[in-house]
Amino acid sequence: MTIIILALNYYFQLPKGDYLEISHGNEIKHYSLFQNKILIFDEIEVEINMGKARIKKSNCANQYCIMQGWISKINHSVVCIPNLFKISIKSKMLSYDSTNY
Repeated sequence: MTIIILALNYYFQLPKGDYLEISHGNEIKHYSLFQNKILIFDEIEVEINMGKARIKKSNCANQYCIMQGWISKINHSVVCIPNLFKISIKSKMLSYDSTNY
């Protein structure tokens, strides 16, 4: 029970990000999170809504990327493996996690 409480505490203390990084194949693009916008990449729609983002539509079979829902915290990502597509929340500040070591 203590581990669950600590994990939830850590999750809710993560700062919100500044921009969205979109990786599609070999391309990487950056978009501000502080806007309302729908971006279309081939048959994938990404929605940005005032500090959060999600994959809204995709042509993949299982739709797991859509089920992930909204992301808004630094280093959170949604991946659509069949389309080689990934969205990630990033910050202008340096952030460290266990994958940096």
